[in-house]
Amino acid sequence: MDRFVNCIAHQSSEGQLLIGDNYTALFDCGMMFCGEKTIQNVKNALNDRAVNMNNTHKRTLDYIFLTHTHYDHIGALPYFRKEWENVRVVTGETGAAVLLKNTPRRVIRELSLAATRTYNTELNTDYNDDLFHADITIKDNDIISLGGISVQTLETPGHTRDSLSFFIPELKLFIVNETPGVLMPDREIYPCYLTGYKDTVQSIKKCSQIPFEHLSMPHRGIAGKEEADGFFEKALKVNAACRDFILDMKNKNFTEDEMLKSYFNKYASDTLLHYQPKEAFLANARAAISCTLREFQQV
Repeated sequence: MDRFVNCIAHQSSEGQLLIGDNYTALFDCGMMFCGEKTIQNVKNALNDRAVNMNNTHKRTLDYIFLTHTHYDHIGALPYFRKEWENVRVVTGETGAAVLLKNTPRRVIRELSLAATRTYNTELNTDYNDDLFHADITIKDNDIISLGGISVQTLETPGHTRDSLSFFIPELKLFIVNETPGVLMPDREIYPCYLTGYKDTVQSIKKCSQIPFEHLSMPHRGIAGKEEADGFFEKALKVNAACRDFILDMKNKNFTEDEMLKSYFNKYASDTLLHYQPKEAFLANARAAISCTLREFQQV
């Protein structure tokens, strides 16, 4: 698996590099506050690849595939565009539309700043919001060749409407987004559906049909065999339990604030908050509660 390199610069961030014979692709570019470190990690990986292949030709970053448009996955995009001016950002039509809207751009900036407070770092937000745009739009089952290996797109909504996963058939590598849930270091799966429970179930079932041997998970890279085996079956149960928990709170006539507090107490473990700032957790919790009640007509 020397073609797939973990370039994540911080545990809460993202960035997995896939190196083809002709082109290279990064899957998400991660948090803004550690963007420069992620860029350096990508540079190191590209240089190491050239050395190992006895190739004096300098490799560049050609594509950034977006699994979705949340700040912890794409916040560093302005920095990457500055470093590699010709890099092409790839996402679906829904994601491309999101990137052009003022509200998501504002939220990316606000949550990126909140992350700097959480992790006690500094951040330069002097960038042009127009750097958040797509160059290539893709749809379900589209394939982009990198030379020797190819990237197949799967639309897997549920975490967001623009969520995408990617299968690399030559490597039997499946790069999944957060729709099924995020596997934490304590091996608990944190449910992450924010726009639709039913979409999430369909996406998980779709993912379970992919003939992968290697599973790359959000915020961690390739999972061990024990972690990957049965992951999607477990994810279905975890997401169903989350839905039932929310509907039970509504049936007990919890207020909105009471529901949010109970959700926080159930899911905001110390392990999770080590990865996700509280502001981001609460925003996601509100979205999960809202979409569940709406979808099951409990509003």
